[in-house]
Amino acid sequence: MPDPSTSGPAELDPSALLTDGDAELRRCAAEHWWAQGTDLDGQPMPVVLGWEANRDVLGDRRLSPRSFVDDMVASGLSPATADQIAPLFGRHGAEHRHLRAVLSTAFTPRKVEQLRPAARSISERLADDIGAAGGECEFVAAFAAPLPPEVFAILFGLPVEDRDRMAGWAGAIARAFAVQMQHDDVAVVEAAAAEMWSYGLERIAASRAEPGDDLVTRLVEAEVDGEQLSDHEVIAMITGFVFAGAETTRRQLTAAVELLAEHPDAWDRLAADPALLPTAVDEIMRFRPIVAGLTRRAEEPFDRDDLALDDGGRLLLSFTTANRDPARFERPDELDIGRTDAHAHVTFGWGPHVCVGAGLARLELAEALGELTSRFAAPVVIEAGPVGFGAPDWLRVRFRSRT
Repeated sequence: MPDPSTSGPAELDPSALLTDGDAELRRCAAEHWWAQGTDLDGQPMPVVLGWEANRDVLGDRRLSPRSFVDDMVASGLSPATADQIAPLFGRHGAEHRHLRAVLSTAFTPRKVEQLRPAARSISERLADDIGAAGGECEFVAAFAAPLPPEVFAILFGLPVEDRDRMAGWAGAIARAFAVQMQHDDVAVVEAAAAEMWSYGLERIAASRAEPGDDLVTRLVEAEVDGEQLSDHEVIAMITGFVFAGAETTRRQLTAAVELLAEHPDAWDRLAADPALLPTAVDEIMRFRPIVAGLTRRAEEPFDRDDLALDDGGRLLLSFTTANRDPARFERPDELDIGRTDAHAHVTFGWGPHVCVGAGLARLELAEALGELTSRFAAPVVIEAGPVGFGAPDWLRVRFRSRT
């Protein structure tokens, strides 16, 4: 990245951004570590571009992700629903640390590893079904959508037969994270949140009646500052993780299969050397992240080099340019599933608000890709649906058995 002492921020060209956003962002990244853009209301919005700058800003406790909740409410979502579907985004500082500490007990490396047999078994079953149907399928419905909520159900102690309901709720809630929600989106999100509220109350009652070794029970029994979490807080954690644990992994897995279909040599390399799966997952997330960037809101005056925000000011972090920063990654525009430093990507965020379920997402993606590459030759994409939230909504592919 350029030296901030000898360069100044570029101005993002709105027309170029619409025509080829990646190219325009990278043009600006070659000039400075941040660029001046505008938000949807035409107000100035700094865009952080470089890898080092993204990590610094993500780790700065003067900034919070409450901007997400602000945008949801501004689009018409009720404050209560916004809090329910994005509980960790709406909390910062001590309150966030305490709730995150409770959740983190379910995502220790040991706890996550205990879910590997389940993720592997589910992946095997779903691949069996694809093979039995002749190898041609709509991949999202056949594999990417059912896998994450089934693993998530085991983690939370929820009935596995509720998998499809959770996937449906996750898809509805995803609309709240769109760049700009429409009126119809608000109604869909509110309805899904209301259904999840009723469902959450049922699961809380079940956990109190029969406590288990699962996350819902831990949330019900947990204390923060000497007080138990309210039912509202527990339901918010369940709702937030139904989205985060199902929709995002579904989307990233779909993007991964689409990408590897474009790179059949990488698919075959994984089949020949499954030990590459962990690095391959991170390289795919670096190369084609479903999250192009995140916003942050200043909770107090913020400054870094020649960028300053007042209390309440906002900025956008560009993961697309950070993950392709040539100052951090050699040959950044090349997909290399053996890249040993791919884990340094910022797709999971960084700092106090880094994704708490990153380890589980990595495990699910590795088990899914391990099963698919060992069972089938590289897929051929027949047709892809519209891109929503970083990946096609549907993906019709043809798999050919290796045997």
